[in-house]
Amino acid sequence: MKESEVKRTLDIADKARVETYSRIKKVPRPLRHINIDQWGETIDKLFPDYRFAAEVGLSVLAQILIKDVRNPFALVLVDVPSAGKTITINFFSDIPDITYSTDTFTPASFVSNATNVKRKDLEKIDLLPRIRHKLFLIRDLAPIFGQRDDDLLKSLGVLTRVLDGEGLQTDTGVHGQREYTGDYLFNILAGSTPMNPRVWKLMGNLGSRLFFLNLNSPDKDDNQYVTQLRETNYKDKEYECRDATKEFIYSLWHKHQAGIEWDKEGDAPELIKVLVRCARLLARLRGTINVWEEKAEGGTRYNFTAPTIEKPDRILTCFYNLARGHAIIYGRNTIAQSDLKPALALSADSAPPARAKLFNKLLEYGGTMSTSDVEEALTCSKPTALKEMRALAILKVVDMSGDPDETVGRPEGEITLKPEFHWFLEDEYQQLRLHSVEKTLSKED
Repeated sequence: MKESEVKRTLDIADKARVETYSRIKKVPRPLRHINIDQWGETIDKLFPDYRFAAEVGLSVLAQILIKDVRNPFALVLVDVPSAGKTITINFFSDIPDITYSTDTFTPASFVSNATNVKRKDLEKIDLLPRIRHKLFLIRDLAPIFGQRDDDLLKSLGVLTRVLDGEGLQTDTGVHGQREYTGDYLFNILAGSTPMNPRVWKLMGNLGSRLFFLNLNSPDKDDNQYVTQLRETNYKDKEYECRDATKEFIYSLWHKHQAGIEWDKEGDAPELIKVLVRCARLLARLRGTINVWEEKAEGGTRYNFTAPTIEKPDRILTCFYNLARGHAIIYGRNTIAQSDLKPALALSADSAPPARAKLFNKLLEYGGTMSTSDVEEALTCSKPTALKEMRALAILKVVDMSGDPDETVGRPEGEITLKPEFHWFLEDEYQQLRLHSVEKTLSKED
């Protein structure tokens, strides 16, 4: 290699190191240094149902501290209205240089090409540089998911590109080419109501960069509502959680001001393999299948095209970074077993709901279900049950046997989990998935 080429290579490496260090912003000294246990006590006291979601949010944010992380992480909290999504996101509000919040936005705002703004003034309104190296808080993604198909495809295309973490280049007839290139890492914590199936299909065709976590907020009885109205005002409780979150994040940033050099060799291979299994499963579950109906004797018959299944590499990288982020907030520099729980939750929740529900029911049934079992589990008709069963078979999550058309007098259809996913039937998976944060803490303390 020529001397000039060597110098250029070193210059690029030095620039990457400088960018890594500079992305960790200097923040005010916390008024009180608090650790994850103290933060958790505050959340558990005031909003215990949102503890896990908030902890996963911290794990997303903490990835910025790891020097080798280059992939943005986008997490969407999903539940019905008034279920706690906005409250959880608000825990992270008003932390200068660490988070950037908005109630709604359009992907076109990342790099603006507004026709009523002079080119020299566009940088002042571009969103991408404002969220660089921060946690981008979006309280409601539903308006984007509710767009018409053409507009939604355009929005998802832009979002997919910026979530590569390499910036964005645009060309328009008004302003020509505008671009931001280089290290444009940022992470997202957003909220949304449950999405229409067409959104899942469109995201799958593009290769989704979004991960989803269902809050599953429990229903309250009459006494709980009475207590809620009599106790401390919701906003006062929320602000107390905000203060605790800000002080914890400031404490974390002060501790790791120079960034974290992660020793990947210190992570146990058996724990990494769990993340590999989760990534493979999610890649299959959210594969895209184009379906059409045909009228056949005895009723409607569904036909499918070959599925589009993403490679699990990107999902695995994101799950590994999430596990490392979780380890950091607990003061560790290697992954522990409890750091896998966020990825386990996301591997189920980030798939289309009907498939995820059927997969979980399949585990409850020990890995084998008949058509009538699926009808009962999904509370659906036989044609819908068969459609979902065939979908999992086409995605190579299950093997399907029996009569696919359910002809009278012949054995009904049956699905069986493929051997490569049998680990999800084992006790280890159930223990990792179901044990609580409190039990995890007590074991590790």
